[in-house]
Amino acid sequence: MVRLHYLEGVSQSELSRRYDTAQSVVSRIIHKFAAENDKSALLMKNKPVDNQAEEIKALRAEILELKKKLYDETMRADFCDTMIDVAEEMFGIEIRKKADTGQSKGCAERSGIQ
Repeated sequence: MVRLHYLEGVSQSELSRRYDTAQSVVSRIIHKFAAENDKSALLMKNKPVDNQAEEIKALRAEILELKKKLYDETMRADFCDTMIDVAEEMFGIEIRKKADTGQSKGCAERSGIQ
C-alpha cells in the first residue's frame, strides 16, 4: 500500500477500494510507515512517478551506448589480432609474447630486475 501510494501516486481512497478496507485503516498504515521509516518515506514522497520513467529511458539509452562501445572495441581487438597474425606470417617472426616466458633480457637489465 505504501509503495503504491508514494511511488505510483495511488490515492488513499483508491487503496481502500482496492483492498476493501476503510480509508482510515489505509491512512493509519501509511502514517505508521512514515513514522517508523522516516528516511524511506521521505525518499518515496520526493521521488516523482514521471522521474522513474525518465530514469528508465536514460538507462536504456546508456545500455545502447555501452553495447555500441563494446561492439566497437571487439571489432578493434579482432582487427589487431588479424593484423598481428598477418605480420607474423609475412615476416616469419613471433610478435605475441608467450604466456609462460619471462621478461626479455634487455628489458630486465633496463628495469634493474634480474
